[in-house]
Amino acid sequence: MEFRQSRYALSVAKERSFTGAAKRLNISQSAVSEQVRLLEDEIGFTLFRRTPRGIELTEHGRTFLYEAERVVGDVLSLSDTARRLRGAPSDTLTIGMGSGMAQIFMPRLFRDLDKILPGVRLEVLTASTKNIFDDLHEERIDAGIAIESDPDRVPAGLLFDRLTAADMALIVHPKHPLARARAPVDVGKLVTEPIVMSELTVGYGQAVLSLFTDLGIRPNILAVADNIETMKVIVQSGTGVAIVPRACAENEVAFGVLKVLSIAPPRSVVLSLFRRRQPLPRRKAVYLAALRDALKD
Repeated sequence: MEFRQSRYALSVAKERSFTGAAKRLNISQSAVSEQVRLLEDEIGFTLFRRTPRGIELTEHGRTFLYEAERVVGDVLSLSDTARRLRGAPSDTLTIGMGSGMAQIFMPRLFRDLDKILPGVRLEVLTASTKNIFDDLHEERIDAGIAIESDPDRVPAGLLFDRLTAADMALIVHPKHPLARARAPVDVGKLVTEPIVMSELTVGYGQAVLSLFTDLGIRPNILAVADNIETMKVIVQSGTGVAIVPRACAENEVAFGVLKVLSIAPPRSVVLSLFRRRQPLPRRKAVYLAALRDALKD
């Protein structure tokens, strides 16, 4: 039984397609089909059956590949161990992060990175909440930091651990009339203000939109951007306002290019670490647990 045969079969199971598995593995479909057939010949039963909806696992196939995934993870961990013994970085941990979260989490992480993730190279990718979920499913990242949405908005197959809560606040240009406000700004009175929004169905945008819908009003949307950095630049231009996590604008406030105001009713969002339900290689799972503990309040 060859290691690659199990890998190919696992890819077919994840893609529910021999064609999809071939694209995922960057090899020909005939090579995938041949190796899976050889594996089935050796173990003595079929792993997959074809249905009108595509490829499905047989009962024996489901049990076999569940164990195979654990074994493949352990074998991959051996490479990590070898690199560590050579003194090389033992692994790469790739995380996706929602726009604007760097000011919240990066100081916590990089202050003691060598202790938290010794010998690990960290890759941080900035992406929208939707793209983080997609990248997790496609296994392009190991974990993602995003706003915890309603349970029915979190795709199946993802788990999450809560990290911290962030207060939402209004950002305006320093010369905007609202910048002189001393009391929290009533969200209901923002109905005529041109507002810059983010994703409207998940993440920050969904949280902000709910502020207005809870009051029975519709926001006057000036623009929709897929990241907070763009939202802040639009507000800095003197056009429009936006509601973002307060901590995301601390640097701009320090430089005097934005003003941050509390809102009423107050609203906070929960930032969580998302990961796939499928097990990671053992060492990478340990690193992910260390990352989670370092980022938690």
